[in-house]
Amino acid sequence: MAQFDLFRLPRNKRYPFLVDLQADLLRDLATRVVAPLTAVTRLKGGPISRLNPVVEVEGTTYVVLFQELAALPVSALGAAAGNLRSRRDELIAALDLLCTGI
Repeated sequence: MAQFDLFRLPRNKRYPFLVDLQADLLRDLATRVVAPLTAVTRLKGGPISRLNPVVEVEGTTYVVLFQELAALPVSALGAAAGNLRSRRDELIAALDLLCTGI
């Protein structure tokens, strides 16, 4: 389990993936901070450009919903189904916007 890993929620059609945002330095904690992904077609009004990065996973375009951050037990996540490490800068910028407004 590493920062920016993706986890599948197979029974959740609205949020089929979560992305792990927590720093690897804190990997021994019992929880991970995650943000859900939803298909861009499900988002009314479109994404907020800097807050909601648009990513492609398995041929589908998703939006990362930073405004819906959550902490989940590690045991609830299962095995990683991919990662968004290549989008690190955008993901960190969205988190900065959410927390600091800049």
